[in-house]
Amino acid sequence: MEHKIMATENIETKTKRQPRVLSHPGEIVGLVMRQIDHVNSKKDELTIAIKTLADASKQLVRAYAQQAAVIQNFGSEWKNSN
Repeated sequence: MEHKIMATENIETKTKRQPRVLSHPGEIVGLVMRQIDHVNSKKDELTIAIKTLADASKQLVRAYAQQAAVIQNFGSEWKNSN
């Protein structure tokens, strides 16, 4: 008795996606590998986006600290001049 593993794959057409039944193990492996590659690609994109956001946040914190120091210096100078 032969057991078949079945999965569906979405086939993109110009109008809509249509599911296609896969029953050959090689087709299923290919589908799974494509999905893993797609997930890894998205993961890489998200990693880059998070690093970019973290870098921007660090720059903003540095700029805020510098501006706060300038404001404190102006306040000290103003107090000393009065």
